Amino acid sequence: MRRREYVAVVGSSVGALATTGVSDAQSRSLERVCPTERTTAVRPGDEIVFEAAATPAVEPPAADWRVDGADGDGDEIAPAAPFYSYTDITGNPAAYGRFDETGSYDVRVTVDGTTVSWTVDVTESAPAVPSVDVTCDPGPDATVTVRDEIRVTATATDESGTLRRLFWQEGRNATYVDRTDLSGSTATVTYTTAGGNAIWFIGEYPMMAWVACRDGRLSSGRTDGPSVDAFHRVSSIDTNAPVRAGDELIVEAEIEPEGSSTYHAFVDVETELIVGHDPTRVDGETVEVFTGQTETVRLEFTTATVRNTQTFPARVETAHDASETDVTVVGTEDADAHGSLEVTTLSTNAPVTGGERLEVTAVLSNAGDGPAGREVELVVGHDPTTVDTRAVTVGAGETVTVSLGYETYPVENDDEFPVRVRTGDDAAAQTVLVRGRDGGGSGGQGDAAFAVSITGTNAPVTGGEWLSVSAVVENTGDAVGSHEIDLVVGHTPEVVDGTSVRLAPGETRTVSLGYETYPVASDDTFPVLVRSPHASDTRTVTVHGTG
Repeated sequence: MRRREYVAVVGSSVGALATTGVSDAQSRSLERVCPTERTTAVRPGDEIVFEAAATPAVEPPAADWRVDGADGDGDEIAPAAPFYSYTDITGNPAAYGRFDETGSYDVRVTVDGTTVSWTVDVTESAPAVPSVDVTCDPGPDATVTVRDEIRVTATATDESGTLRRLFWQEGRNATYVDRTDLSGSTATVTYTTAGGNAIWFIGEYPMMAWVACRDGRLSSGRTDGPSVDAFHRVSSIDTNAPVRAGDELIVEAEIEPEGSSTYHAFVDVETELIVGHDPTRVDGETVEVFTGQTETVRLEFTTATVRNTQTFPARVETAHDASETDVTVVGTEDADAHGSLEVTTLSTNAPVTGGERLEVTAVLSNAGDGPAGREVELVVGHDPTTVDTRAVTVGAGETVTVSLGYETYPVENDDEFPVRVRTGDDAAAQTVLVRGRDGGGSGGQGDAAFAVSITGTNAPVTGGEWLSVSAVVENTGDAVGSHEIDLVVGHTPEVVDGTSVRLAPGETRTVSLGYETYPVASDDTFPVLVRSPHASDTRTVTVHGTG
């Protein structure tokens, strides 16, 4: 007799149910779900599935499947994929297989001494298994992003009119993901997901649909899906505008691929700079970015020598996303009377407690030859958000002080983030601390406060080499305290190293932090920040490309 060849389970990612014990006071019950009747029939070589409803729920290893009768050796039925994970998720014992020889077989499952069984007559006169046709939209020849919708449709037909259930199985881990109850002789079911969730399609694995009838007859169909690319996101666009007519307009934007770092890894993102009310491409560059990380792309073009001042949109585009801002080119006739508003000083009332108002004070100086009327913005957070604005007009050579602020969110734990004041001509930033309302996790450290000052780095280094940063930490408070000191790198801040420091009041200590840089192809310049819960210090470093 030929043995059944089962689908292999490869690294299942499904989490197990919590262990369910059966005490003397808790009875176990098993009830037939599929086949629903005690006796059923199937053709030789056709597949059949068995499922029992269990109260309380069981884990797969707790179900003992046995086959007796005819010439069977017990290997005809097994809880192979996807029904092992189906039991894992639903708590219902389930298994499938096939009988290659005619005869009568007894199939039973036992859990904690409770047994339910079926008699299977394997005969040529049994009904045929249902038919299943599975398609995917978009199809295997298409390419979508992790944000796009994917629809997998299964059409099932059973000549006996006893359709019972459809099970979806993802092909990466051969794991059950969903089910739909059926009835009658035909049914169409669609499973909808996003490209980013369909990791089996990202890895070029198929999707399968298993269709069972009430008497256990089972068949399956499969389909390949589209290629799934990372989504090329554009954010944090910034420029050197306003510029004078004929000068270089520089536009910088953060590029971030959204996707699976396992499958997408380094992604080549094509970017374009589009300017004008009649959009015109003026520059482009391809940047290599590791999925989940960000890179800054710098695009530029020489502005036209216009007589009058012009304001127009500048947009950075990828294949999937775009970010736009308005820029001003000062005409030759206006150049002599053009103001330029610089941020010369920035201060805050931080640290504040979550829920309190954070005040940011900026000193603005007009270094131009004419008056400067500007909308001044307060931008906060790692995902920059404008929270306050002020309209100011500053005469040539004059200085003005502007106060902006907002009510912070009532966070439970300490939160450290940048605040930035922008004038359109200039910007200045500072890192602030908002204390958590539960005390910030200081563990009762009293008034210990750690100041931080970076003393040096080994930059520049070549991509792939170790970047080290040294800093002096001083307890400027009046109590002994222990705090974490973190090294944070990048335009999209990421903590890459840290150490715990305990200091007495007035005590200082030098710490050395670092990490292995990415092997970038082109030179990359970005900030590194050493922070305590109370203060931080920043330096700009360069990592040379290996290309």
